[in-house]
Amino acid sequence: MTITPKGRAELHIAALTHEDMLASSIALPLEILTGAAQALGRSSAHRLNVSCFSSKGGALPVGAGLSVGTRPLSEFQDADLLIVPAIWRQPQRVLRRHAEQIRVIKRHIEADRLTISVGSGSFLLAETGAMRGRSMTTHWQWFDAFARRYPAVNLERRQLITQSGAVFCVGSVNSVADLMIYLCGEIFSQRVARHIESQFSPEIRQRFSPSPLGSPRDLHPDELIADAQSELMKDLRVPLCIPKLASMLDISSRTLIRRFKSATGVTISAYLRERRLDEAQSLLRRTNLSVTEVGSAVGHPDPSHFTRTFREQTGLTPTAYRAAVRQKAFEAIDSST
Repeated sequence: MTITPKGRAELHIAALTHEDMLASSIALPLEILTGAAQALGRSSAHRLNVSCFSSKGGALPVGAGLSVGTRPLSEFQDADLLIVPAIWRQPQRVLRRHAEQIRVIKRHIEADRLTISVGSGSFLLAETGAMRGRSMTTHWQWFDAFARRYPAVNLERRQLITQSGAVFCVGSVNSVADLMIYLCGEIFSQRVARHIESQFSPEIRQRFSPSPLGSPRDLHPDELIADAQSELMKDLRVPLCIPKLASMLDISSRTLIRRFKSATGVTISAYLRERRLDEAQSLLRRTNLSVTEVGSAVGHPDPSHFTRTFREQTGLTPTAYRAAVRQKAFEAIDSST
């Protein structure tokens, strides 16, 4: 998945717009990304280059007396991230009216650049033909219509968020916030992601975080277990105490253990181990914290134990991992500077 071209720190974000879109489906992702960039400090003020595009450009009315300033679609060039908004009414009408947007989306997907569709905006992605055999989701109101029109697409009816390579689909505006927090962690750092999560709380629950194998542990319909995962992620330094966690959720330890495994496919301790590894890898990639500081931040205050555990999980020491991936990562500025 390409986040930004090598050697260029600025992130180019494009949003496609039309008169039938749901404005909040682009406003919320852009606000979250802007907040994340600002959290990095003064020197990152110009890290984001954001443009909205419509067929002819100019002020685009989007309902409720609001309008969006847009550029003509003819000016669209390569973007690092493309946002396709939710469609307020019949998706088929937008498909008929905006064939030029479909062509732009097709080129973007085929270039393997980051693409996000919200709700029924996924119809535009599927219409390109580039999503054949790939997983997608859409707003539940349009499941049957989507399945009939795109039988070659793997429609995930039970998933709120899907990922297929660099293409992410979310079922609704409520879910796009969860996805954006995950992407803030990938583009900037996990520290920034947690900061943004706290700023937008309680709207954001950070339920989406693909495991190292690419199978999302956090995509499931069990609200109670989502709460448990949120508690575990609040502070990775805190030792796991299942009875305390169960008490906070007002259920028995036995019920918590059973439901957690059923919802996520892993035990609570295994899940926490994965999240700690994810955070450690992110800190090693994107910050200048020492190995000791990284270990302490993820619940391993003993440097020797952290190094041993990290090597058992990745095959590399933390120092070797940092050296191997540092040049490949998006160059984020340490928020402590």
